[in-house]
Amino acid sequence: MVLSLVYMTPKALDQQRMKIEYDSLIGERSKVLTLYRDLERLKEVERMLQKALGTNLGESKVLGDKLVDQSNSSSTILDSMTFIPSLLPVDGIVTQEMINNQENDSRKHFGIDIAVPIGSSVSASASGQVVFAGHTTELGNLVVIYHGNEYFTYYGHNTAILVNPYQQVMGGDEIAKSGNTGESSGPHLHFEIWKEGEAVDPLLYFPTLNQSNMSVDKHG
Repeated sequence: MVLSLVYMTPKALDQQRMKIEYDSLIGERSKVLTLYRDLERLKEVERMLQKALGTNLGESKVLGDKLVDQSNSSSTILDSMTFIPSLLPVDGIVTQEMINNQENDSRKHFGIDIAVPIGSSVSASASGQVVFAGHTTELGNLVVIYHGNEYFTYYGHNTAILVNPYQQVMGGDEIAKSGNTGESSGPHLHFEIWKEGEAVDPLLYFPTLNQSNMSVDKHG
Protein backbone atom coordinates (compact mmCIF):
# COMPACT_ATOMS: atom_id res chain seq x y z
CA MET A 1 0.00 0.00 0.00
CA VAL A 2 2.82 2.38 0.92
CA LEU A 3 4.65 1.53 -2.30
CA SER A 4 1.45 2.22 -4.26
CA LEU A 5 1.08 5.68 -2.69
CA VAL A 6 4.74 6.46 -3.33
CA TYR A 7 4.28 5.45 -6.98
CA MET A 8 0.96 7.28 -7.56
CA THR A 9 1.78 10.60 -5.85
CA PRO A 10 4.33 11.84 -8.45
CA LYS A 11 1.93 10.95 -11.28
CA ALA A 12 -0.90 12.88 -9.62
CA LEU A 13 1.39 15.88 -9.14
CA ASP A 14 2.49 15.66 -12.79
CA GLN A 15 -1.13 15.58 -13.97
CA GLN A 16 -1.99 18.59 -11.82
CA ARG A 17 1.04 20.51 -13.14
CA MET A 18 0.15 19.64 -16.74
CA LYS A 19 -3.44 20.78 -16.22
CA ILE A 20 -2.23 24.12 -14.83
CA GLU A 21 0.12 24.59 -17.80
CA TYR A 22 -2.63 23.60 -20.24
CA ASP A 23 -5.11 26.08 -18.71
CA SER A 24 -2.45 28.79 -18.87
CA LEU A 25 -1.74 28.07 -22.55
CA ILE A 26 -5.46 28.15 -23.39
CA GLY A 27 -5.81 31.49 -21.61
CA GLU A 28 -2.87 32.99 -23.48
CA ARG A 29 -4.18 31.67 -26.80
CA SER A 30 -7.56 33.30 -26.15
CA LYS A 31 -5.85 36.62 -25.47
CA VAL A 32 -3.84 36.33 -28.69
CA LEU A 33 -6.95 35.51 -30.73
CA THR A 34 -8.78 38.51 -29.25
CA LEU A 35 -5.89 40.84 -30.08
CA TYR A 36 -5.65 39.32 -33.59
CA ARG A 37 -9.36 39.93 -34.25
CA ASP A 38 -9.03 43.56 -33.10
CA LEU A 39 -5.99 44.06 -35.34
CA GLU A 40 -7.66 42.50 -38.38
CA ARG A 41 -10.73 44.66 -37.86
CA LEU A 42 -8.60 47.80 -37.74
CA LYS A 43 -6.78 46.69 -40.91
CA GLU A 44 -10.10 46.12 -42.70
CA VAL A 45 -11.31 49.60 -41.76
CA GLU A 46 -8.04 51.07 -43.06
CA ARG A 47 -8.39 49.13 -46.32
CA MET A 48 -11.90 50.51 -46.81
CA LEU A 49 -10.73 54.04 -46.10
CA GLN A 50 -7.76 53.70 -48.45
CA LYS A 51 -10.03 52.42 -51.21
CA ALA A 52 -12.44 55.30 -50.74
CA LEU A 53 -9.81 58.01 -50.34
CA GLY A 54 -7.47 56.65 -53.01
CA THR A 55 -4.51 57.21 -50.74
CA ASN A 56 -2.27 55.34 -48.33
CA LEU A 57 -3.08 56.28 -44.74
CA GLY A 58 -0.17 54.24 -43.36
CA GLU A 59 -0.35 52.28 -40.11
CA SER A 60 -2.77 53.25 -37.37
CA LYS A 61 -1.31 55.11 -34.45
CA VAL A 62 -2.12 53.70 -31.04
CA LEU A 63 -4.00 56.41 -29.18
CA GLY A 64 -5.02 54.43 -26.12
CA ASP A 65 -8.36 53.58 -27.72
CA LYS A 66 -9.76 51.28 -30.35
CA LEU A 67 -12.72 51.14 -32.67
CA VAL A 68 -15.98 50.21 -31.04
CA ASP A 69 -18.84 48.31 -32.66
CA GLN A 70 -21.33 51.15 -32.55
CA SER A 71 -24.35 48.91 -33.00
CA ASN A 72 -23.44 46.88 -29.90
CA SER A 73 -21.85 49.56 -27.72
CA SER A 74 -22.80 49.01 -24.09
CA SER A 75 -21.82 52.59 -23.29
CA THR A 76 -24.59 54.04 -25.45
CA ILE A 77 -28.24 53.21 -24.84
CA LEU A 78 -29.73 54.21 -28.18
CA ASP A 79 -31.96 52.73 -30.82
CA SER A 80 -30.08 51.21 -33.76
CA MET A 81 -31.62 53.84 -36.06
CA THR A 82 -29.40 56.40 -34.32
CA PHE A 83 -26.45 54.93 -36.20
CA ILE A 84 -27.99 55.24 -39.68
CA PRO A 85 -27.28 58.56 -41.46
CA SER A 86 -30.49 60.50 -40.96
CA LEU A 87 -29.49 64.08 -40.07
CA LEU A 88 -28.43 66.66 -42.65
CA PRO A 89 -24.85 67.70 -41.92
CA VAL A 90 -25.48 71.25 -43.21
CA ASP A 91 -28.38 73.34 -44.47
CA GLY A 92 -27.59 74.39 -48.01
CA ILE A 93 -28.14 73.92 -51.74
CA VAL A 94 -27.05 70.82 -53.68
CA THR A 95 -24.70 71.91 -56.46
CA GLN A 96 -23.39 68.49 -57.52
CA GLU A 97 -25.04 65.09 -57.41
CA MET A 98 -23.33 61.75 -56.98
CA ILE A 99 -21.80 60.33 -60.18
CA ASN A 100 -20.75 56.69 -60.20
CA ASN A 101 -20.29 55.83 -63.86
CA GLN A 102 -18.38 52.54 -63.93
CA GLU A 103 -17.32 53.17 -67.56
CA ASN A 104 -15.68 56.52 -66.89
CA ASP A 105 -13.52 56.82 -63.78
CA SER A 106 -12.78 60.49 -64.46
CA ARG A 107 -16.45 61.33 -63.97
CA LYS A 108 -16.86 59.58 -60.62
CA HIS A 109 -18.11 61.71 -57.75
CA PHE A 110 -18.84 59.53 -54.74
CA GLY A 111 -21.12 61.95 -52.88
CA ILE A 112 -22.95 65.24 -53.13
CA ASP A 113 -21.77 68.84 -52.82
CA ILE A 114 -23.83 71.18 -50.65
CA ALA A 115 -23.07 74.89 -51.04
CA VAL A 116 -22.75 76.72 -47.71
CA PRO A 117 -20.78 79.78 -46.53
CA ILE A 118 -17.27 79.21 -45.18
CA GLY A 119 -17.38 78.57 -41.43
CA SER A 120 -20.83 76.98 -41.39
CA SER A 121 -21.36 74.32 -38.73
CA VAL A 122 -20.97 70.74 -39.98
CA SER A 123 -22.82 68.12 -37.93
CA ALA A 124 -22.49 64.34 -37.68
CA SER A 125 -25.24 62.71 -39.73
CA ALA A 126 -25.54 59.91 -37.17
CA SER A 127 -23.91 58.68 -33.98
CA GLY A 128 -20.60 56.89 -34.37
CA GLN A 129 -16.84 57.05 -33.98
CA VAL A 130 -14.35 59.20 -35.86
CA VAL A 131 -11.90 57.03 -37.80
CA PHE A 132 -10.17 59.77 -39.80
CA ALA A 133 -9.71 63.46 -39.13
CA GLY A 134 -7.03 65.12 -41.22
CA HIS A 135 -5.98 66.57 -44.55
CA THR A 136 -6.22 64.85 -47.94
CA THR A 137 -5.23 66.21 -51.35
CA GLU A 138 -8.64 65.86 -52.98
CA LEU A 139 -11.10 66.46 -50.14
CA GLY A 140 -9.00 68.85 -48.09
CA ASN A 141 -9.72 68.74 -44.37
CA LEU A 142 -11.75 65.55 -44.07
CA VAL A 143 -13.68 63.82 -41.30
CA VAL A 144 -14.77 60.18 -41.65
CA ILE A 145 -17.16 58.61 -39.13
CA TYR A 146 -17.84 54.89 -38.65
CA HIS A 147 -21.43 54.19 -37.55
CA GLY A 148 -21.42 50.41 -37.24
CA ASN A 149 -23.23 47.98 -39.56
CA GLU A 150 -20.61 48.90 -42.24
CA TYR A 151 -21.86 52.52 -42.47
CA PHE A 152 -19.34 55.33 -43.00
CA THR A 153 -19.93 59.02 -43.69
CA TYR A 154 -17.44 61.51 -45.17
CA TYR A 155 -17.36 65.28 -44.67
CA GLY A 156 -14.87 67.07 -46.93
CA HIS A 157 -13.37 70.50 -47.79
CA ASN A 158 -13.69 71.80 -44.22
CA THR A 159 -11.83 74.88 -43.04
CA ALA A 160 -11.48 73.46 -39.51
CA ILE A 161 -11.80 70.02 -37.93
CA LEU A 162 -13.26 69.93 -34.41
CA VAL A 163 -12.91 66.21 -33.58
CA ASN A 164 -10.08 63.70 -33.13
CA PRO A 165 -9.59 60.12 -34.38
CA TYR A 166 -11.35 57.50 -32.21
CA GLN A 167 -13.58 60.16 -30.65
CA GLN A 168 -17.20 59.08 -30.25
CA VAL A 169 -19.84 61.52 -31.44
CA MET A 170 -23.61 61.75 -31.32
CA GLY A 171 -25.81 62.50 -34.30
CA GLY A 172 -26.07 66.29 -34.60
CA ASP A 173 -22.76 67.00 -32.84
CA GLU A 174 -20.64 69.69 -34.50
CA ILE A 175 -17.58 68.00 -36.03
CA ALA A 176 -16.16 70.67 -38.35
CA LYS A 177 -16.50 74.10 -39.93
CA SER A 178 -17.21 74.09 -43.65
CA GLY A 179 -14.68 75.53 -46.05
CA ASN A 180 -13.00 75.42 -49.43
CA THR A 181 -9.90 73.26 -48.83
CA GLY A 182 -8.51 70.61 -51.16
CA GLU A 183 -9.60 70.40 -54.79
CA SER A 184 -12.62 72.68 -54.58
CA SER A 185 -14.19 75.25 -56.90
CA GLY A 186 -16.00 77.14 -54.16
CA PRO A 187 -17.16 76.97 -50.52
CA HIS A 188 -19.20 73.82 -49.93
CA LEU A 189 -19.42 70.57 -47.99
CA HIS A 190 -18.69 67.33 -49.83
CA PHE A 191 -20.81 64.62 -48.19
CA GLU A 192 -20.60 60.88 -48.81
CA ILE A 193 -22.34 57.78 -47.41
CA TRP A 194 -20.66 54.37 -47.72
CA LYS A 195 -22.33 51.03 -46.94
CA GLU A 196 -20.46 47.71 -47.01
CA GLY A 197 -17.56 49.20 -48.97
CA GLU A 198 -19.70 50.86 -51.66
CA ALA A 199 -20.70 54.50 -52.06
CA VAL A 200 -24.47 55.09 -51.95
CA ASP A 201 -26.38 58.17 -53.07
CA PRO A 202 -27.05 60.51 -50.11
CA LEU A 203 -30.17 61.79 -51.91
CA LEU A 204 -31.74 58.38 -51.26
CA TYR A 205 -31.40 59.10 -47.53
CA PHE A 206 -32.35 62.78 -47.80
CA PRO A 207 -34.95 63.13 -50.60
CA THR A 208 -35.89 66.63 -49.40
CA LEU A 209 -32.52 67.83 -50.72
CA ASN A 210 -33.91 67.38 -54.24
CA GLN A 211 -36.02 70.49 -53.62
CA SER A 212 -32.82 72.55 -53.54
CA ASN A 213 -30.94 70.52 -56.14
CA MET A 214 -29.25 72.82 -58.65
CA SER A 215 -26.73 70.27 -59.92
CA VAL A 216 -25.90 70.48 -63.62
CA ASP A 217 -26.00 66.65 -63.61
CA LYS A 218 -29.47 66.55 -62.05
CA HIS A 219 -31.45 63.53 -63.15
CA GLY A 220 -34.87 64.01 -64.71
